[in-house]
Amino acid sequence: MNTLTDAALILPTVTKGSLTLTAFLLITVASVHAEVPLEEFVKQPLYQDLKLSPTGEYLAATVRNDDGESSLVILDIASSQITAIVKGYRNDFINDFTWVNDERVVAWMGTRYGSLDAPSATHNVAAVNWDGKRREWLFGRAKSNSIAFDRTYEVAAMLHRLPGDDEHILIGVNDYANPNSTFTEVLKLNVYSGRTSRVTTAPARGAAVVVDNNGRVRMSIAADPDIENAIVIHERRDKRWELYGEYPGKQGTLTPVAFTPDNRFLYVLDNRDTDTDSLYLLNPESAELELLYHHDIVDIDDIEIAPDGTVIGVYIEPDYPNYVAIDTGHPMSQWLAEARARLPGLRVRPTSVTTDGKRAVIRADADRIPPRYFLLDADANQLSQIVSVLPGIDAASMRPMEPYALQVRDGTRIYAYLTRPDDSEGPFPLVVLPHGGPHGVRDYWGYNPDVQMLASRGYAVLQVNFRGSGGYGRDFLYSGYGKWGTLMQDDVTDATRWAISTGIAEEGRVCIYGASYGGYAAMMGAVREPDLYQCVIAYVGVYDLELMFKTGDIPTRETGVVFLKQAVGEDKEDLRARSPVHNIDKLKAPVFIVHGKEDFRVDIVHAYRLRDELKKMNKPYEWLVKPKEGHGFYKPENRLELYQRMLAFLEQHIGATETTVAPSFE
Repeated sequence: MNTLTDAALILPTVTKGSLTLTAFLLITVASVHAEVPLEEFVKQPLYQDLKLSPTGEYLAATVRNDDGESSLVILDIASSQITAIVKGYRNDFINDFTWVNDERVVAWMGTRYGSLDAPSATHNVAAVNWDGKRREWLFGRAKSNSIAFDRTYEVAAMLHRLPGDDEHILIGVNDYANPNSTFTEVLKLNVYSGRTSRVTTAPARGAAVVVDNNGRVRMSIAADPDIENAIVIHERRDKRWELYGEYPGKQGTLTPVAFTPDNRFLYVLDNRDTDTDSLYLLNPESAELELLYHHDIVDIDDIEIAPDGTVIGVYIEPDYPNYVAIDTGHPMSQWLAEARARLPGLRVRPTSVTTDGKRAVIRADADRIPPRYFLLDADANQLSQIVSVLPGIDAASMRPMEPYALQVRDGTRIYAYLTRPDDSEGPFPLVVLPHGGPHGVRDYWGYNPDVQMLASRGYAVLQVNFRGSGGYGRDFLYSGYGKWGTLMQDDVTDATRWAISTGIAEEGRVCIYGASYGGYAAMMGAVREPDLYQCVIAYVGVYDLELMFKTGDIPTRETGVVFLKQAVGEDKEDLRARSPVHNIDKLKAPVFIVHGKEDFRVDIVHAYRLRDELKKMNKPYEWLVKPKEGHGFYKPENRLELYQRMLAFLEQHIGATETTVAPSFE
C-alpha cells in the first residue's frame, strides 16, 4: 500500500443563523501566540459525531449552533454538496444517529425540559433518507402522539444492523421509569414504518445483550443486586435463556464483547487471573480461554473490531495512548497503521468504517489538540482533513500533559498527570484537580478545557488517579471501596506533597478543585490537611455521605443502593467522620461552592448544608448556584461566569500578585 496523501474535504460548520462551508486544516505552530480567550474554553464542540454511510457515498454529521443544539447534516462526498439538513421540532435536537442502510439514517432525539438548561435524551427515535425525504417517527411517544418533545423514559438502544435486511434493525428497550422491575426487550424495528415485533426478553433486569454477526441474540449481561451486584451472564440456546456464570466483581469478572466472524467463539475481557482486564478468545461450549493480550498495569480501554467482526487491536493508556495490533495482517490494520504514521503524536481512532472496510472517519486528538476528524480512503491512499470541533483553540498555545508514576506513603503506586503553565521547572502556583466518579473513572492524557484554561492563566495542574480509580486493574479499583476520605484522600495528599517537594509547586500557593466526587475530595483534602491547601473550589460535590442514601438518582435503583453500601459504607458514625459538613471546625481554607439547583445526581441540599455549616462557624466562602443547571454547568455563559469567578478566587488566594483581598461571603 502506498503512503497516504493529504487532501481536503469540506463540511459545513455552524455560524449564528446559517450554515457555511469551511475547510479546516491541521495546526501549524507559530513562534508567538496570543492568550486564548476564556470564551473559547467554554464553547460547545461544533460537531458531535461524523459517520459514513455503509457504502461510503455519504457523510452524516451532527452540527451544533451557538446555543448548543444540533442538526443532522448529510453530505454527498463526491460532490461535497449538502443533501439534507434535519432539525428538531421546537426544542428537539439530534442526540445520536446511525446509518442503518445505504440510504437511511436513524436518529435518537434530545430536548430541553421545563426549567433545565441542559438538554436530555427523550428516547424518541426518528429516521430520514440521505436526501431528506421519508422523515418518520419510529419509536417512542413522538410516534404515537406526534409530539416530539413529550418525555418518555423508554430507551431504545441500537443493537444490530441485520445482515441482508435493509428494512429492519434490532433494538434493546428498557423502561427507566421503573428500573427495579424492567427486563430488557429485544425488538425488531422496521426503519421505514416503525412497526416492531418482539424477538426475546432478557432474563435479568436492565441487561445488556450481545448479538452475533448474523443478528442472533446470544448473551445477556446484568448486575444482580441480590448478590452484591455480581455480573450475571446468561446464554440463549434454542430460544431459552440458561445461566452461563456469575462473577462477583472483587473476585474477577468475565465480560462478553463480540463474536468471531464465524460466530463460533467469543471475544471477552477477563480479569480473574490477570487482575487487569485482558482480551481472551472464549469457546462457549467448552469454556476454554485463549489469552490474546494482557498488560501488567492497565486494563484494556477499548477494542478495535473490523466490519467483518475480526478483532484487530486493543487500546491501552498506561501513560500516553497506545494501540496494540492483534491481527497485523488484516487490511484494516494496514491502513490504520498508515493513518497513525501520518498523524504522529495524536490519539488516532476510526469512528466509522464502511462495510467493505476501505473508507473510514478517523478521530484524532491530543493533550493540546481538541478532536479533529479526517476521511480515510484506502483505495485512493488519501487522508482528507474534515473538521476541528473547537477551531478557536490554538494548539500551539496549549500546554503538554506529563505522566508520572508515584509511590505513596504505604508503598502503593499511583499515577498522575501534570500540566505546567510554561517550560520552566517551577515552582508554580498549583491547582490539584481530583476526578469525579470516583470508581471506574480515571484521568487520561488528552485535551481538557479545565486543565488548559488554568494552565493558560499561569497555574500548574495536577490530576491524580488515586486508588479506587478505574483502568488500573481489579485490585486497584476495589482498594478504594470504603476508603472515601481516608486512603483515597491520602493518595491525593501525597501527590500534592510530591509536587511541592520536587519544586514543581510552591508551598503556600496550592488550591484544590474538583467536581462531583472531586468536589468531595476537594473539601475532605482541606479538612484533613488544613495547612496544605490555601483555597477550595467545590463543584457539584458530595458533602454529606449519609445524604447519598436519601437524595439524588443513585439510591432510586437497587443496584445503586448496593453500590453505595459497598463503595461508601453503612456505619453512620463512620460516614459522619468522613463527611465534610461534620468536620468544618478543622477547615482553614476559604471555599468557593458551585452547584446547579436542578442537579439530579448530587442534590443541591449538599451545597446548602455545606454553606450552612460554613456560616455557623464563620468560615469564609463564595457561592455560585445556577437555578436551571444540573450536575455541571451546560450553558456557555454559565461556564464562562464560573471560569471568571474561579480565576478571581484563585488570584485572591494563590495568584501571582501580592495584593490580598478580604474573603467574600454570599
